[in-house]
Amino acid sequence: MTQARRTIDTLIAQDLLPPEQAEAAAHHLEVYPSERSWLAFFDKALLVIGSVALVLALVFFIAYNWLNMGKLGKFALVEGALVITILGYAGLAYQRKYKLVQQLLLLVASIITGSLLALFGQVYQTGADTWQLFANWALLIIPWVFIARLPALWLLWLGLINASIMLYTAVTTFFGIDYFYQSFVYLAVLSIVNFIALILWLGFMGHKANASYALANRAYTYPGSGTPSSTSIQQHWSTYLVGLVSAFFMTRLAVLYASLMDNRTILLMSLGLWALWAAFMWWRFYKRQIDVLMLTYLCGSAIVVIMVWLSETLLTDWNAGSLLILALLLLGLSSAAVVWLRRAAQLAKTTTPRRAL
Repeated sequence: MTQARRTIDTLIAQDLLPPEQAEAAAHHLEVYPSERSWLAFFDKALLVIGSVALVLALVFFIAYNWLNMGKLGKFALVEGALVITILGYAGLAYQRKYKLVQQLLLLVASIITGSLLALFGQVYQTGADTWQLFANWALLIIPWVFIARLPALWLLWLGLINASIMLYTAVTTFFGIDYFYQSFVYLAVLSIVNFIALILWLGFMGHKANASYALANRAYTYPGSGTPSSTSIQQHWSTYLVGLVSAFFMTRLAVLYASLMDNRTILLMSLGLWALWAAFMWWRFYKRQIDVLMLTYLCGSAIVVIMVWLSETLLTDWNAGSLLILALLLLGLSSAAVVWLRRAAQLAKTTTPRRAL
């Protein structure tokens, strides 16, 4: 839609489209969502919401009637729902119909699998650590994750991996190290895992974005130029979510030991990992292919890291002068980030696109 708007603006600027016909062109290029588009959106949204609501209703039903149901009834209900879901997917896959419904059935089956593992552990009191539940859950649904190729299911799988790492590092001591190093290992592992996940997301989801971008520019190319109007290829929504999670953990890692500057090894490793992530974000989303939202994550992380480290340096006695300097610095950094992001957005309209990672 943004591409279509820019095309209309360009045609008007070049006197190729009369201004009074701009609205008709906008409707023709579907700049504004049509009634059919809204119906398709609500159809998919209600289908997703209904599927998740059904599987959550199953979980809550068992929890509410826990004392009134025997072991056999609980397992029969959950396992029966799992079997019906898999059979439904197999039938639709065999007929090659309703691809979205097939994906949602695998998503429902993945959630039911986790419910079955939790039910087994609760009924038989296995005594296993909580992280084992999430780790086994993530391990068991791997085939469905690869078969479905549904971004929501990929996100569920990544969330299970993150939960497993968080819970595992909370109950495990690595090589007898103390709490100081334990926190570093915890955040470093999460940061690296989500950084790798972001790179993989860009590799797999980037192809879909490039295909959609090429299809749109096949129709919306400037007359006589042969080049599209923007290099800003919008990423898949799940990519932005993974990028946000990666930025969160990297930022936490960079500011974790701001008050403990005497440990040079941990300090250099923390800031080194953050600097590597920041360099990748700048190269990937500014030099190679401009994406303003991802650059906003980078700017926000950089502002937080700079402000935290400077506050540890300047706020030794919390005097008014130091607070004033930090406030002015925050205003300056925020203003500079906004100016740079606006310049990047303008640059995205004038340069030639490159292949995504």
